[in-house]
Amino acid sequence: MNMLRQAKWMYIICSMLICVLGIILIAVPGISARVICWLMGILLIVFGACKILGYFTRDMYHLAFQFDLALGAFLVIIGVLFIARPGKAMDSIAVLVGIFTLIDGAFKVQTARDAKKFGLSWWWLILAGALLSFAAGVILVFGIVDSGAFLITLIGIALVIDGIQNVFNAFYTIKVMKNLKTERIVSVIDSDDDDFDVK
Repeated sequence: MNMLRQAKWMYIICSMLICVLGIILIAVPGISARVICWLMGILLIVFGACKILGYFTRDMYHLAFQFDLALGAFLVIIGVLFIARPGKAMDSIAVLVGIFTLIDGAFKVQTARDAKKFGLSWWWLILAGALLSFAAGVILVFGIVDSGAFLITLIGIALVIDGIQNVFNAFYTIKVMKNLKTERIVSVIDSDDDDFDVK
C-alpha cells in the first residue's frame, strides 16, 4: 500500500471518527466535560498527524491534503492542550473548535477554487461545505450562541460538517486525480505511438 493510499484511509477513518464525536455531542450535550476533552484531544492529535502525513504524499495537484502541514500541526497542539489541561480547554472549547473550523473552512475555499481551475465538476460542493464550516466557526468564535447545552450541540454540528466534508474531499479529489493521471499516461503513450508511426 503506497503512502498516498495510507494517508487517504487514515484521513477518512479520522474524519468518520470526528463525525461520530459530533453525533455524540449532538445526542448527549450533557456529557462530562473531561470526557469531551479527552476524546477530542486524542482525536485531534491523530487527525493532525494524518494531515501532516497527507501533506507529504505525492498527490498530483495537491488538492486532497492541501494546506495540511500547518493545519495538522495546529490540531496536534490543540489536542495536546485538551489532554494536558482539560479544565482550561473546556472553558475555551467553543473558541478552539471555532478557530479550527474557520481556518479549515478558509483553506477549503481555496481548495474549491483550485478544484474548479483543474476542471473538477463538483468543486461547488467543496465550496458549499467550506462556507458551512466557516459560518459555524464564526458563530463559535464570536460567542453568538453561549447557552451551555446548545453550544455543545453546535460544536457537534460543526464537527459533523467538517468530518463529512473531509470524507467527501478525500474520496472525490483523489479519485478524480487518479483518473486524470491515467488519462495523462494514456495520452502520452498515444503520443509516443503516433511519433513511432511517423518514423
